[in-house]
Amino acid sequence: MSEDLKTEELDLRAQSVSKSDPLPQARAQRVSVLQTDDYIAVSPHTPLAAAIEAMKSDEGGCVIVSDDGRVAGIFTERDLLTKVVGENVDLDSPIRQWMQPAVETLTREATVGDAVRLMNERSFRNIPLVKKGELAGSISVFTSSLISPSVIRKPP
Repeated sequence: MSEDLKTEELDLRAQSVSKSDPLPQARAQRVSVLQTDDYIAVSPHTPLAAAIEAMKSDEGGCVIVSDDGRVAGIFTERDLLTKVVGENVDLDSPIRQWMQPAVETLTREATVGDAVRLMNERSFRNIPLVKKGELAGSISVFTSSLISPSVIRKPP
């Protein structure tokens, strides 16, 4: 047990951030440096059951609802838990009845700091990215944390 504690202490020292460490500057990086093509998009007419099934394969835990290339809404795990689970719902009903139609988006030129700030302020875990009004990607709290844990912990 004392060896475990010693190892943990050594690991913690190795993870400490020095003033010359460039990772805290990661907030200034564009979100386009991250993987932004890992998302699931469905039509507003997609049945709820199919959207839920598709969402299972998305690490971010959501489906982006896209209508003719434009972001029409988002359906998240939070929506599933608060609107569907435990309710008598028609699983064949279109996802547009269950999605959040008001979606905040960013462009691929936004910074990681912009994304983290929006996620923190609005309690979002996913933000669709748009280019000229059309769906161009997505960033999740999981993706943005890959660049540096310090980006998430420190307010921008």
